[in-house]
Amino acid sequence: MTTKLLALSPLTDANITTLEKYHVTVVTPENITPDDYSDIVISYGWRSKIINKILETPNNQLKWIQSFSAGVDFMPLDDLKKHQIILTNTSGQKAVPIAQSVMSYIFHFARGLHVYQSQNHWEPFEQQFTLQELPVVIFGTGRIGQQIAAYLHIFGSTVYGVNTTGHPVGSFENVFAIDNLQEIPKDIAIVINALPGTTDTENFFNKEHLDLFKNLFLFVNIGRGSTVNEQDLLNKLNDGSIQHAALDVTKQEPIPKDSKLWHQDNLILTQHSTWAGESESLFHVFMKNLPDFLTDKPLTYNVVDYERGY
Repeated sequence: MTTKLLALSPLTDANITTLEKYHVTVVTPENITPDDYSDIVISYGWRSKIINKILETPNNQLKWIQSFSAGVDFMPLDDLKKHQIILTNTSGQKAVPIAQSVMSYIFHFARGLHVYQSQNHWEPFEQQFTLQELPVVIFGTGRIGQQIAAYLHIFGSTVYGVNTTGHPVGSFENVFAIDNLQEIPKDIAIVINALPGTTDTENFFNKEHLDLFKNLFLFVNIGRGSTVNEQDLLNKLNDGSIQHAALDVTKQEPIPKDSKLWHQDNLILTQHSTWAGESESLFHVFMKNLPDFLTDKPLTYNVVDYERGY
């Protein structure tokens, strides 16, 4: 018996050969016909138009969608839940390049490179810091947060974490529940936001929560643009209560030409590109679950919780 897979993300010849060993037949958007819709069991990737056609087909067999991204907030999660479809994401797939980008942000400001970048005269800048001087809190203790924490530990940083319940995670000195932020130490110098985009995290970093951190050296967002109230952040950058910021994600992408973000000197915008660089392939992530799926075992890797939205 074969299982039909719709390849909405690219597969190599070697990938297809591997799938054939598992008796998985690959269908592509180029060769799929309406007669195939009812037989598709797995979607490797996402395209709303074609997935909707499959879901509208009576007695369709679609049971599993492998997302090409970590975030799934752009998908109709309620509808997928209603159809009892298993959804897996690529959380952690880009942890290494993202974490290295975060380290580059920190070094850029801590070692004074932001000053020398535009300076065209001799004036040594000595208001620099080592990472041991800059305690860090990371909001989101998943694979990306853990990878950032691992790099920071190499340089002697003190690293705290924030997650939903405050449950301990090995690479953090201490972890706090997201509804108990008053317990976070008062000397935090760097806040790194790796939160997912959900209804609970929308505009989470607003004036109220940013006010918890006095004289913050650096605010970083590599989570979701929806989690930050950008005007409140800009106000903080302008009044000096936050010295620097680095945003890889923003509410609107691409950022509008007339956005104030472009003109904030103490802000770096990397335009949703920290993921770039060699990382674990989508197919490798997918294959961690395929054998279990084909033998009717529960999937255990990167399964999206529809209630939480990630």
